[in-house]
Amino acid sequence: MNSIRVHDRSFTPYISKEEIDGLVDAIARRINKDFAGMELTVLVVLKGAFVFAADLIRRINIPVSVEVLRVSSYGSGMMSSGTVVIDDSLVDVGERHIMIIEDIIDTGTTLVQLIKQLGGMNPASVTVTALLSKPSKHHQELHVDYVGKEIPADFVVGYGMDYAGYGRNLDSIWVVTEEEE
Repeated sequence: MNSIRVHDRSFTPYISKEEIDGLVDAIARRINKDFAGMELTVLVVLKGAFVFAADLIRRINIPVSVEVLRVSSYGSGMMSSGTVVIDDSLVDVGERHIMIIEDIIDTGTTLVQLIKQLGGMNPASVTVTALLSKPSKHHQELHVDYVGKEIPADFVVGYGMDYAGYGRNLDSIWVVTEEEE
């Protein structure tokens, strides 16, 4: 398939299901090594990270507890609104090893806000895992502990990531067609 239509835009293939699988495996191996003998609490940032998180935690072989947070900064558009809304209360993270799981890090605004909130709750550690990151769009210095792949500032959809609420169900990642941006 050379292109697909998601809502009102065309997208072309970008990252295959097989490549995604390899990226998830590599991240899980590193987490298993780095956290051997520990327990981990993962905070899955909804809605986008749920597919990546489900695949990742099934490959982690240490004790894991899972919490979910609804955090948004996009609305229905293709660019961050710059306003971060955290819709859920944070679980008590005191003295726990916390791992934030994100689908994609764009500007980093959401992540910085979340890390700030977690830092005030005395966690044992806070790490960040993302399938994709767009370093050229980061508004400030960010440290991402585990990243599957760094990509340019292209808008992507699939594997949990959406455009205007659609496309999360795609098993690979697609990029918006240039001439329609």
